[in-house]
Amino acid sequence: MEQPAARAAPLDSDAGAVGFKPIAIFMVVSLALLMSSIDSTVVSVALPTMMAGLKTNLVWIGWVITAYSLTQTIVLPMAGKFSDEFGRKRLFLGCVALFTASSFLCAIAPNVYLLVLFRVLQAAGGGAFMPSAAGIVSDVFGARRRGTAIGLFTSVFPIGGIIGPALGGWVIDHFGWRAIFAVNLPLGVVLLGVGVFLLPATSRSHGGRSIDVVGVSAFGLGMLGLMTAMTIWGNDVHFSSPVAVFALLGLAILVYFVRHEGRARDPMIALRLLKERAFFAANLYNFLFGALVFGFFAFTPLYATLAYHMSATEAGFVLVPQAVAMIALSILSSFLLIRIGYRLPMILGILLISLGLFLLGQDWHTPVVFGHQVSNLALLAGVVAVTGLGVGIGGPAANNAAIELMPEAVARITGLRGMFRNTGGVLGTAMIVLILAHERDQALGLAHVFRDLGVLVLLVIPPIFLIPDTARTRRRARRAGTSEVGAAVVEARGRR
Repeated sequence: MEQPAARAAPLDSDAGAVGFKPIAIFMVVSLALLMSSIDSTVVSVALPTMMAGLKTNLVWIGWVITAYSLTQTIVLPMAGKFSDEFGRKRLFLGCVALFTASSFLCAIAPNVYLLVLFRVLQAAGGGAFMPSAAGIVSDVFGARRRGTAIGLFTSVFPIGGIIGPALGGWVIDHFGWRAIFAVNLPLGVVLLGVGVFLLPATSRSHGGRSIDVVGVSAFGLGMLGLMTAMTIWGNDVHFSSPVAVFALLGLAILVYFVRHEGRARDPMIALRLLKERAFFAANLYNFLFGALVFGFFAFTPLYATLAYHMSATEAGFVLVPQAVAMIALSILSSFLLIRIGYRLPMILGILLISLGLFLLGQDWHTPVVFGHQVSNLALLAGVVAVTGLGVGIGGPAANNAAIELMPEAVARITGLRGMFRNTGGVLGTAMIVLILAHERDQALGLAHVFRDLGVLVLLVIPPIFLIPDTARTRRRARRAGTSEVGAAVVEARGRR
């Protein structure tokens, strides 16, 4: 039986080289994140074959993505509290077990309805990977190396964004869509076996922090009501009474959720922060970005399959240059933030995303450029890579701009930001499914959606001007030889 410790002590001293055990622990928890990241990205490549294999339509198969995202949105704010309550090791291993078991169930799902249910279970396990794993890595590396370890840790997700579509497309073409879930089984078993003996024991809090069960339930039920209304409408061309009932019910529950969060002692999200103009603008930016960009990522492989008749391998490859561009520009942008500030990269990023979406919506086929015919694969990969450049340039700036509004509460700000962005992504993805359900030609419908998103995403720019550019304030302070970091925070939070 695992004996609780006061806290998992760093397994190496802050001085000297890092020992073997911390590195091994880092590899174990990173493998879990990589498994989750690959599984998230490869599902979008598998949508066409899932629809054919399960004999269903786009309205229902869309739930495979939206139900997963919604569940993760709900789990993320609670994961830290569960980590305190049950201990990081217990939570991490429990999540690995749940993710592995639900992956097996996804692989054998006989219909789309059970597949959606099993994806919810999978998201419940995968959603808590990052908070629990980050806590384990933070403990074992100690204060001095914690920042470097966490920085390397966060690079795992983009790597999954490269491996998932490329390898997953090949797996789907050769072994079918069920194989993308089945490959998690041996990885999960290895992680459980190694993790039991390798991961350090961590303490469990007694009494702990309360979990806002009412708030979590209200948010989930409200979103579920809206998504159900869209699903019914997608399966029926006409706006019917059940659509109106579920939509109104969902909105009413979300209104109750907002009222409850304002009164709760330990709320799911700190809505009081939104009373400040800077916080409101930052999360409006996150919501709009999620709603107008996340759906595009999910449906690009489907567009490649429907409009260009590409195989799963080819459709997966289309996403690889996008992921590479995101990683490369994120690194470059991160080093230049203090010099160029936050606002300029965020605006430039949105403009590039807008350009990429608009070009993708032109529905070009094998165009001739400077006398040379460009293949459809190269065309789509190049255009989608433009959006990757935009996300890579603007992402680090948006993250830091939000965190510096209240640097003493990074966890709360990150949770709030993630919730708004994921909520926008869920609703945006569901809306795209609804639009496509009423299109006779879904390939042409997707082209129109991308073109329209290219224009609508420009709505993300106005809130940027309401988010204080604290990087510029620090740069001016350096030039003046004074310390104005405190002034930057006051500037960020003082305007209401």
